[in-house]
Amino acid sequence: MAIGALLAPVGVVLAPRDGAPVLVLAASSAAAAEAVSRADGVILAAAGRFGLLARSAAPGFSTRLYQSGAALVFAGLGGGCSGLARDPLIPARRSP
Repeated sequence: MAIGALLAPVGVVLAPRDGAPVLVLAASSAAAAEAVSRADGVILAAAGRFGLLARSAAPGFSTRLYQSGAALVFAGLGGGCSGLARDPLIPARRSP
């Protein structure tokens, strides 16, 4: 019970939210890409050998990822190496 109390805040921080980027982990990055594709998501960046940073505008993306074969899904805490990866679901703005 004490361990659960200690891990609860971590779960709240790492819980995926609808519309936000998520970290998708699977047996390989190819398996993660397959899960993202089946769940109607967009790959934003690679995240090591076993994961991808992905996003979907449709609600319930993390649930669809699990149904599509993802092993774990966490809230995406960055946008690539720089943290500034452009989100393909948001149109690019032109400079004046």
